[in-house]
Order: sequence, then C-alpha cells, then structure tokens
Amino acid sequence: WEENKSTHTTKTEGGGTRTETTYSYGQTWSEHLINSGSFDDSSSYQNPSSMPYSSQEFAADPIALGSYTLSNDLVNKINWYSDLNNDGSLISVDNISDEYAQQNMVVYDNGFYMGDNPGSPDVGDTKIKFRYIPEGTVSLIAAQTGSTFSSYATKRGRGSILLLRSGYHSADDLFTLAERDNAIVTWLVRLVGFVVMYMGLKMVSQPLEVVLDRIPFVGRFAGDLMGGATSIVTCIVAAALSISTIALAWFVYRPLLTFSLLGIVGGLVYLMKRKVESKRYGEADHEVPLVDTTPIYKDGHSGVDFV
Repeated sequence: WEENKSTHTTKTEGGGTRTETTYSYGQTWSEHLINSGSFDDSSSYQNPSSMPYSSQEFAADPIALGSYTLSNDLVNKINWYSDLNNDGSLISVDNISDEYAQQNMVVYDNGFYMGDNPGSPDVGDTKIKFRYIPEGTVSLIAAQTGSTFSSYATKRGRGSILLLRSGYHSADDLFTLAERDNAIVTWLVRLVGFVVMYMGLKMVSQPLEVVLDRIPFVGRFAGDLMGGATSIVTCIVAAALSISTIALAWFVYRPLLTFSLLGIVGGLVYLMKRKVESKRYGEADHEVPLVDTTPIYKDGHSGVDFV
C-alpha cells in the first residue's frame, strides 16, 4: 500500500487558519519497503515487513573499449538500459538456484512473478524483471592514461572533462550535449533559488495579512487583498534579487551578460517607481487646485476701493 495525502487550509475569523488533511490509499509496485506503520490508518492498510529479494546491479569487470578498458567513472556514466527479451533460454525457472523460489515463481513478461495471479496482483506479491546494457558504439572525451581513461584537466585548471555517450558523436556534438545538460541543471537550480527567495519574502510579509484578518467583518477580505498584493510585490522583488545574484555570479565569466541582466533589474526598479509615481500623481489630479487671491475692500466713507 501507498499513502497519499492532500492538505487544504482555510482562514477563520480572528486571523486563524484551519487545515484539513485527506488520506487516500492505493496499491503500487515498489523496489523498497513502504512502512505502513506510519500510515494514518495503519490498521486497515498493512504492508509486509520484509522483501524476499532486493534490486541488484552487476557490472562486467573489465568493460573493454577496443584495446582499452573503461575506468569506474566512465562505467558509472553508462545508463542506457534495455529490457531483456524473453526467448525462453535465459529466463526460466530451471535457472533459479533457490529451491523455494523455483517452486513458487513463474515466468512472467521479461522476468519472474511470485504470487497467486499475475493478472491481479495483491499486496506482498513479488515481481522480478531484468534489464541490461547491450554492446555497441560509444563516444568519449577523456585523457588517455595507459590502457584506460581518466578525467582531462583543463588548461585553466578550473575543472576537468570526462564525457561519454552512446553511439557515434563528434567532439563538437559531445560538448554541445554536455552544455545543454549543464544549462538544464543550472536553470533548475536557479528556479529553486527563486522559489526559496520568494517564499522567504512572503513569510516576512505574512504578519500583515494576519493583522488585517483580525479586523471584524471585513478582516478576511482585507487579508486576502493584502495577500494578493504582497504576492505580486514579493514576486517582483524575488525576481530582481535572483537576477542580480545570477549577474554577480557571471561577472567573471560573462561581463557583457552581467551588465545586461543588471540593466533588466534597473528596468524593473524603474517601472515600479514610475507606477508608484503615476498613481500618486493620478490622485493629485483629482484635488481642487489652490489659487492665490488678493482681498479687495471698500472704504465706507469715501466710497473708494482698496486693494
């Protein structure tokens, strides 16, 4: 069994919150034990306390590339697995050395199955499948060290290069693929940093919502309004701070791009400032203008007007 839970939080009068958690359970295949003792309803949904078999990986030693052998670092980069096709010669219960497993397992799909009915799995059943990495052509960039390969140290001494891909690739293609992979990982890390920064700024502004929530009658509406406004502001601030951090990190390697990003940050700040000023001036346009006046009065005896 696998437990899934969903949480829903609503505001209450007086600035408090109420959290409701819903639990659901479903059957799933898992390579690891799922502790049912931590379930909210552990009495109704129970998993086995142990697994008869665990996943294992076997690597040939050595792995040859022509007249050379691959180092452990290169072997760890090999991950293009394929399912082992069952032709009846490799996958057979006769090849199982364990007597209990030989009596209780049947051949199913590209592996073995231990249970009453493979078409209707039950909790506690075991399914074993096999995958392998076939022989084939590989392309690599590394430093040749005797009969094997090691990481190539760059001339600037700021890193090392060790690339391996399945199939035939030119050196330019390998570098292009490596740059693409690095770019994806880098932007994912930056996205996580932006989200963390946004959440931190949002937590700082959270007390404002709580204060407004405590206002009688209109508190919840005012708190939601303030929450929406602070979300927009904190998003803009988090974006500006994230871009600034990225720009400073790139200053050594890409100074032109650094100044471009800082220009974007300056543009965001300028737009926010203009928006605040336009709103302030818009309010001022509705005010009644003041006019300097000079009083005129008349002398009652002579009938002459004086300024």
